[in-house]
Amino acid sequence: MTTLPPPNGYTKLASLLGSHPDLAIFRRFGSLNAKNLLYMQAELVNLEGKLQRAIEADTASGHVDRVIYDRDWQSLAESGGAPDGCGEQWEVVLRIREKLKEYNEALLLQTMLAKQSGPLDRDMQFLQEWIKRPSMGYVYLLGADADVWEKPDLADLVVLKRPERQSTASRVVGDFVVLWWNRIFRKKKQPVTDSNYTNTVIYSDSTLAKASAVVGSACASTLPVLAIIILYTVKSMSRRLAVITLLTPLFSAALGIFSSGRAIENFAATAA
Repeated sequence: MTTLPPPNGYTKLASLLGSHPDLAIFRRFGSLNAKNLLYMQAELVNLEGKLQRAIEADTASGHVDRVIYDRDWQSLAESGGAPDGCGEQWEVVLRIREKLKEYNEALLLQTMLAKQSGPLDRDMQFLQEWIKRPSMGYVYLLGADADVWEKPDLADLVVLKRPERQSTASRVVGDFVVLWWNRIFRKKKQPVTDSNYTNTVIYSDSTLAKASAVVGSACASTLPVLAIIILYTVKSMSRRLAVITLLTPLFSAALGIFSSGRAIENFAATAA
Protein backbone atom coordinates (compact mmCIF):
# COMPACT_ATOMS: atom_id res chain seq x y z
CA MET A 1 0.00 0.00 0.00
CA THR A 2 1.43 3.36 -1.08
CA THR A 3 1.88 5.88 1.71
CA LEU A 4 0.98 9.42 0.68
CA PRO A 5 3.30 12.26 1.71
CA PRO A 6 1.98 14.87 4.13
CA PRO A 7 -0.01 17.59 2.33
CA ASN A 8 1.53 21.01 1.76
CA GLY A 9 0.09 24.49 2.22
CA TYR A 10 0.55 28.12 1.31
CA THR A 11 4.38 28.01 1.38
CA LYS A 12 4.62 25.36 -1.34
CA LEU A 13 1.90 27.01 -3.43
CA ALA A 14 3.48 30.46 -3.09
CA SER A 15 6.85 29.09 -4.27
CA LEU A 16 5.26 27.99 -7.55
CA LEU A 17 3.14 31.11 -8.12
CA GLY A 18 6.03 33.41 -7.25
CA SER A 19 8.42 31.72 -9.67
CA HIS A 20 5.91 31.49 -12.53
CA PRO A 21 3.70 34.60 -12.85
CA ASP A 22 1.80 32.92 -15.68
CA LEU A 23 0.52 30.44 -13.07
CA ALA A 24 -0.19 33.14 -10.46
CA ILE A 25 -3.96 32.87 -10.82
CA PHE A 26 -6.16 34.71 -8.33
CA ARG A 27 -9.77 35.78 -7.86
CA ARG A 28 -10.55 39.27 -9.09
CA PHE A 29 -13.69 39.46 -6.88
CA GLY A 30 -15.58 41.36 -9.56
CA SER A 31 -18.92 41.38 -7.72
CA LEU A 32 -17.42 42.44 -4.40
CA ASN A 33 -15.40 45.21 -6.03
CA ALA A 34 -18.49 46.44 -7.88
CA LYS A 35 -20.55 46.36 -4.69
CA ASN A 36 -17.85 48.28 -2.83
CA LEU A 37 -17.88 50.96 -5.55
CA LEU A 38 -21.66 51.14 -5.39
CA TYR A 39 -21.60 51.65 -1.62
CA MET A 40 -18.99 54.42 -1.85
CA GLN A 41 -20.90 56.00 -4.70
CA ALA A 42 -24.07 56.00 -2.57
CA GLU A 43 -22.17 57.60 0.32
CA LEU A 44 -20.86 60.32 -1.97
CA VAL A 45 -24.30 61.00 -3.44
CA ASN A 46 -25.62 61.38 0.12
CA LEU A 47 -22.77 63.71 1.09
CA GLU A 48 -23.27 65.69 -2.11
CA GLY A 49 -26.88 66.33 -1.10
CA LYS A 50 -25.85 67.36 2.42
CA LEU A 51 -23.30 69.79 1.01
CA GLN A 52 -25.85 71.40 -1.27
CA ARG A 53 -28.30 71.82 1.59
CA ALA A 54 -25.59 73.32 3.82
CA ILE A 55 -24.64 75.78 1.07
CA GLU A 56 -28.25 76.85 0.62
CA ALA A 57 -28.75 77.21 4.39
CA ASP A 58 -25.66 79.38 4.79
CA THR A 59 -26.56 81.52 1.78
CA ALA A 60 -30.11 82.08 3.04
CA SER A 61 -29.07 82.71 6.67
CA GLY A 62 -28.52 86.44 6.21
CA HIS A 63 -25.50 86.19 8.51
CA VAL A 64 -22.69 88.52 7.51
CA ASP A 65 -20.07 85.74 7.54
CA ARG A 66 -22.11 82.67 6.47
CA VAL A 67 -23.43 84.30 3.29
CA ILE A 68 -19.87 84.54 1.89
CA TYR A 69 -18.83 80.95 2.63
CA ASP A 70 -19.54 80.04 -0.98
CA ARG A 71 -17.26 82.85 -2.21
CA ASP A 72 -14.46 82.95 0.39
CA TRP A 73 -12.54 79.75 1.11
CA GLN A 74 -10.77 81.24 4.14
CA SER A 75 -14.01 82.13 5.86
CA LEU A 76 -15.40 78.68 5.10
CA ALA A 77 -12.32 76.87 6.44
CA GLU A 78 -12.39 78.90 9.68
CA SER A 79 -16.18 78.72 10.10
CA GLY A 80 -16.02 76.07 12.81
CA GLY A 81 -13.88 78.23 15.08
CA ALA A 82 -15.83 81.45 14.63
CA PRO A 83 -17.95 82.52 17.67
CA ASP A 84 -21.20 82.70 15.71
CA GLY A 85 -20.16 80.77 12.63
CA CYS A 86 -21.55 77.51 11.26
CA GLY A 87 -18.99 74.79 10.44
CA GLU A 88 -21.39 72.24 9.00
CA GLN A 89 -20.57 73.04 5.36
CA TRP A 90 -16.81 72.70 5.92
CA GLU A 91 -17.25 69.47 7.87
CA VAL A 92 -19.15 67.96 4.95
CA VAL A 93 -16.46 69.16 2.53
CA LEU A 94 -13.78 67.37 4.57
CA ARG A 95 -15.83 64.16 4.69
CA ILE A 96 -16.35 64.33 0.92
CA ARG A 97 -12.63 64.88 0.37
CA GLU A 98 -11.76 61.76 2.36
CA LYS A 99 -14.43 59.61 0.71
CA LEU A 100 -13.57 60.86 -2.78
CA LYS A 101 -9.96 59.76 -2.28
CA GLU A 102 -11.08 56.24 -1.35
CA TYR A 103 -13.58 56.13 -4.21
CA ASN A 104 -11.16 57.36 -6.89
CA GLU A 105 -8.43 54.96 -5.79
CA ALA A 106 -10.85 52.02 -5.79
CA LEU A 107 -12.22 53.04 -9.19
CA LEU A 108 -8.76 53.31 -10.75
CA LEU A 109 -7.66 49.98 -9.27
CA GLN A 110 -10.84 48.33 -10.55
CA THR A 111 -10.17 49.81 -14.01
CA MET A 112 -6.67 48.34 -14.00
CA LEU A 113 -7.96 45.00 -12.74
CA ALA A 114 -10.59 44.84 -15.47
CA LYS A 115 -7.84 45.14 -18.10
CA GLN A 116 -5.97 42.11 -16.75
CA SER A 117 -6.45 38.92 -18.76
CA GLY A 118 -7.66 35.63 -17.42
CA PRO A 119 -5.46 32.51 -17.38
CA LEU A 120 -4.91 30.20 -20.32
CA ASP A 121 -6.77 26.90 -20.16
CA ARG A 122 -3.56 24.88 -20.17
CA ASP A 123 -2.11 26.91 -17.29
CA MET A 124 -5.30 26.48 -15.27
CA GLN A 125 -5.31 22.73 -15.91
CA PHE A 126 -1.65 22.41 -14.95
CA LEU A 127 -2.16 24.32 -11.69
CA GLN A 128 -5.16 22.14 -10.77
CA GLU A 129 -3.18 18.97 -11.47
CA TRP A 130 -0.11 20.26 -9.64
CA ILE A 131 -2.19 21.05 -6.55
CA LYS A 132 -3.92 17.66 -6.48
CA ARG A 133 -1.16 15.20 -7.35
CA PRO A 134 0.84 13.74 -4.41
CA SER A 135 3.86 13.40 -6.71
CA MET A 136 3.84 17.14 -7.46
CA GLY A 137 2.64 20.01 -5.29
CA TYR A 138 0.03 18.15 -3.23
CA VAL A 139 -1.39 21.32 -1.69
CA TYR A 140 -4.36 20.84 0.62
CA LEU A 141 -5.78 24.04 2.09
CA LEU A 142 -8.26 23.82 4.96
CA GLY A 143 -10.04 27.17 4.77
CA ALA A 144 -12.87 28.52 2.64
CA ASP A 145 -10.34 29.21 -0.13
CA ALA A 146 -9.63 25.50 -0.60
CA ASP A 147 -11.68 25.25 -3.81
CA VAL A 148 -10.64 28.54 -5.45
CA TRP A 149 -8.75 26.62 -8.14
CA GLU A 150 -10.66 23.34 -7.92
CA LYS A 151 -14.07 24.81 -8.82
CA PRO A 152 -13.20 28.18 -10.33
CA ASP A 153 -15.45 30.80 -11.83
CA LEU A 154 -13.26 31.37 -14.88
CA ALA A 155 -14.72 34.82 -15.57
CA ASP A 156 -13.64 35.90 -12.06
CA LEU A 157 -10.01 34.79 -12.38
CA VAL A 158 -7.05 36.96 -13.23
CA VAL A 159 -3.42 36.01 -13.92
CA LEU A 160 -0.50 38.26 -13.04
CA LYS A 161 1.29 37.70 -16.34
CA ARG A 162 -0.34 36.19 -19.38
CA PRO A 163 2.01 35.05 -22.19
CA GLU A 164 2.34 37.44 -25.10
CA ARG A 165 0.11 37.05 -28.11
CA GLN A 166 0.84 33.63 -29.61
CA SER A 167 0.29 32.19 -33.04
CA THR A 168 -1.87 29.13 -33.56
CA ALA A 169 1.27 27.11 -34.25
CA SER A 170 2.82 28.20 -30.94
CA ARG A 171 -0.30 27.13 -29.06
CA VAL A 172 -0.29 23.76 -30.84
CA VAL A 173 3.38 23.26 -29.98
CA GLY A 174 2.76 24.21 -26.37
CA ASP A 175 -0.43 22.18 -25.90
CA PHE A 176 0.13 19.00 -27.90
CA VAL A 177 3.61 18.61 -29.38
CA VAL A 178 5.40 19.12 -26.05
CA LEU A 179 3.05 16.64 -24.37
CA TRP A 180 3.84 13.86 -26.81
CA TRP A 181 7.49 14.81 -27.04
CA ASN A 182 7.80 14.46 -23.28
CA ARG A 183 6.02 11.10 -23.33
CA ILE A 184 8.35 9.74 -26.00
CA PHE A 185 11.63 11.31 -24.90
CA ARG A 186 10.99 11.83 -21.18
CA LYS A 187 14.29 10.16 -20.25
CA LYS A 188 16.24 12.80 -22.15
CA LYS A 189 14.55 15.71 -20.39
CA GLN A 190 14.96 15.17 -16.67
CA PRO A 191 12.56 16.79 -14.19
CA VAL A 192 13.97 19.70 -12.22
CA THR A 193 15.59 18.81 -8.92
CA ASP A 194 13.97 21.62 -6.93
CA SER A 195 11.62 20.05 -4.37
CA ASN A 196 9.00 22.66 -5.23
CA TYR A 197 8.69 21.20 -8.72
CA THR A 198 8.91 17.46 -8.07
CA ASN A 199 8.12 15.37 -11.16
CA THR A 200 7.64 18.53 -13.20
CA VAL A 201 9.36 19.10 -16.55
CA ILE A 202 9.68 22.78 -17.47
CA TYR A 203 9.93 24.05 -21.05
CA SER A 204 10.60 27.75 -21.49
CA ASP A 205 8.25 29.86 -23.60
CA SER A 206 11.22 31.04 -25.66
CA THR A 207 12.05 27.45 -26.65
CA LEU A 208 8.48 26.81 -27.77
CA ALA A 209 8.42 30.10 -29.67
CA LYS A 210 11.69 29.22 -31.44
CA ALA A 211 10.34 25.81 -32.44
CA SER A 212 7.22 27.42 -33.87
CA ALA A 213 9.31 30.07 -35.64
CA VAL A 214 11.48 27.42 -37.31
CA VAL A 215 8.43 25.59 -38.66
CA GLY A 216 6.86 28.88 -39.73
CA SER A 217 10.00 30.04 -41.52
CA ALA A 218 10.23 26.73 -43.36
CA CYS A 219 6.65 27.04 -44.56
CA ALA A 220 7.08 30.73 -45.44
CA SER A 221 10.09 29.96 -47.64
CA THR A 222 8.53 26.86 -49.20
CA LEU A 223 5.14 28.23 -50.22
CA PRO A 224 6.38 30.98 -52.63
CA VAL A 225 8.83 28.56 -54.30
CA LEU A 226 6.11 25.94 -54.58
CA ALA A 227 3.77 28.49 -56.13
CA ILE A 228 6.40 29.51 -58.71
CA ILE A 229 7.08 25.88 -59.67
CA ILE A 230 3.40 25.09 -60.06
CA LEU A 231 2.69 28.19 -62.11
CA TYR A 232 5.71 27.45 -64.33
CA THR A 233 4.52 23.95 -65.10
CA VAL A 234 0.94 25.01 -65.83
CA LYS A 235 0.67 26.38 -69.36
CA SER A 236 -3.02 27.14 -69.51
CA MET A 237 -3.88 30.68 -68.37
CA SER A 238 -7.23 29.57 -66.95
CA ARG A 239 -5.52 26.85 -64.91
CA ARG A 240 -2.93 29.34 -63.68
CA LEU A 241 -5.72 31.58 -62.43
CA ALA A 242 -7.28 28.58 -60.72
CA VAL A 243 -3.95 27.75 -59.04
CA ILE A 244 -3.55 31.35 -57.88
CA THR A 245 -7.11 31.24 -56.49
CA LEU A 246 -6.22 28.08 -54.58
CA LEU A 247 -2.82 29.20 -53.29
CA THR A 248 -3.95 32.62 -52.08
CA PRO A 249 -6.21 31.36 -49.25
CA LEU A 250 -3.57 28.71 -48.48
CA PHE A 251 -0.97 31.45 -48.00
CA SER A 252 -3.42 33.47 -45.90
CA ALA A 253 -4.16 30.42 -43.73
CA ALA A 254 -0.43 29.83 -43.23
CA LEU A 255 -0.01 33.43 -42.08
CA GLY A 256 -2.82 33.02 -39.59
CA ILE A 257 -1.37 29.77 -38.23
CA PHE A 258 2.32 30.62 -38.01
CA SER A 259 2.22 34.35 -37.22
CA SER A 260 0.72 36.33 -34.36
CA GLY A 261 -0.20 39.28 -36.58
CA ARG A 262 -3.59 40.93 -36.58
CA ALA A 263 -6.16 40.15 -39.24
CA ILE A 264 -5.54 43.45 -41.08
CA GLU A 265 -1.78 42.71 -41.21
CA ASN A 266 -2.38 39.23 -42.61
CA PHE A 267 -4.79 40.71 -45.16
CA ALA A 268 -2.20 43.25 -46.30
CA ALA A 269 0.47 40.56 -46.67
CA THR A 270 -1.90 38.35 -48.68
CA ALA A 271 -2.88 41.24 -50.96
CA ALA A 272 0.78 42.06 -51.59
